Amino acid sequence: MDLQLYFRVLWRFRFLVAIGLLAALALSALSLVSVGPSGVSYRQQEVWSSSAKLLVTAQGFPEGRTITELYRFVTDEETGERVAEPLFPSTARLQELAALYPALATTDDARAVITRDGPLPGALSAATLSSSDGDSLPLVVMTGTATSPEAAIATANRAATGFVKYIEQRQGGVDTPAHQRSVLTVVEQASAATLLVPRKLTRPIFIFLAVMMAVLGLAFVLENMRPRVRPVASEPEAPVLRRTA
Repeated sequence: MDLQLYFRVLWRFRFLVAIGLLAALALSALSLVSVGPSGVSYRQQEVWSSSAKLLVTAQGFPEGRTITELYRFVTDEETGERVAEPLFPSTARLQELAALYPALATTDDARAVITRDGPLPGALSAATLSSSDGDSLPLVVMTGTATSPEAAIATANRAATGFVKYIEQRQGGVDTPAHQRSVLTVVEQASAATLLVPRKLTRPIFIFLAVMMAVLGLAFVLENMRPRVRPVASEPEAPVLRRTA
């Protein structure tokens, strides 16, 4: 590979190479951003995610007790007898509610309460949190995804607080006794966002390389069509040897 020859050709057509370089940079930049009346904006949007956690519990904070199998005696309205009623729901019941609530969070009724102050700035999803062993926990994760970290955080937090209001309204609407109500508590607000889908640079890089290859190829084609004539250095004459008598 004769690098000197390549550099000599590129230097000869340096104006063509410079124009091609500017065109490659401009085209690759325009494939990444768009310019309009509102200014410069990216063509591809990033996708960010943020989550808030809800604890499914009961009145009296049973998670802080070592013994939850406690009972109280109440009078049965039909028979008039005194019967024992558990003070706290079982762990299995709280896990069942935590598995049910993610499906309720995306229903039309729940969304109507969550979006009462305006539409969410991102997409909402909900899931039950599981332990490392795969067992479900009485925790619900509300996740917001959006094109900016701020929108993802706002979506998760608004969904968490809005779903708490939705459950409380449904409980109040059917006059559920206070000691029988599940309690939803926001134990972790969304405060940070994670980048899920970054902007791809594949297209700008491909366009830049394609344009530069075309420009360099054109430079060598022009060199072959109009080669520069270079003077050839003449070889020194060989000394003539004379015979002496």
